[in-house]
Amino acid sequence: MKEFAPELERNDEGWIILPRDVEVRKRSFFPEACMAHPAKMNMYMQEAIIEYVAEPGETILDPFGGTGTLMIAAIMDIRVILLEIEDGYHKLQQEGRANLDKMFPGKGELITLLHGDNRFLLPIPCDHVSTSPPYQQAMNISKVRTKREDAPDEWLVDMDKQMLEYSKSPRNISKLNSFLYTRAVEKIYTLCYQSIRPGGTITINTKDRIDNGQRVSLSGWVQRVMKQLGAEQVGWFKWLSMGSGFTNIARSQGKNVVSDEDVMCFRKPR
Repeated sequence: MKEFAPELERNDEGWIILPRDVEVRKRSFFPEACMAHPAKMNMYMQEAIIEYVAEPGETILDPFGGTGTLMIAAIMDIRVILLEIEDGYHKLQQEGRANLDKMFPGKGELITLLHGDNRFLLPIPCDHVSTSPPYQQAMNISKVRTKREDAPDEWLVDMDKQMLEYSKSPRNISKLNSFLYTRAVEKIYTLCYQSIRPGGTITINTKDRIDNGQRVSLSGWVQRVMKQLGAEQVGWFKWLSMGSGFTNIARSQGKNVVSDEDVMCFRKPR
């Protein structure tokens, strides 16, 4: 394999330090509404993954399309397939594809957007899969909280509104409890593995979680699942997570938080 993200800075522990992508995202083809998403894939990280695994003319798929960051691969002449269960994000992807095609005529034709439950849509033939699955119960919200008097702004209220708007499907796996979520994600990884050709790759960006004050290794679980499927691990990279607003709030309250994320790359044997 190639060297991963050679141009990006590392800290003393070897973790990748990503530049903030706010300004470059604003200048790109993404609709303004995408900016409110609390867990967007960093564009520099997405670009590094694409360059690490894919070549022009190949096809790369994301079963959790979200705001559509993977569409930047089309600019590199790589075909993109995005799956998205939520109508709101699917519409944002459609708008983003149209904007991209205006900026880079003809590149929009390289992007296929599918709306539905990835457990029903997969497997889909492709060369690579690159994804960052949603966190369990991240969208398990039923109402918008009232702004606290001591809150400096309405950020939490706005995030509640955002999640309510973009989590309407009852089959959204981020509403599930730990047991059901784990089973659903394992099924999706299996279908993704069935999708990629021999010699193709599946790259998963994951982050350990804190459960009852203790760190739970999701990366270790991903490694076990992929090993059971017969995949060969070809890369495991850590990057320093800037954290969402929720993480920053927890950190300010003195709670235990996870400051690193994992990019894990596996290959399907030929």
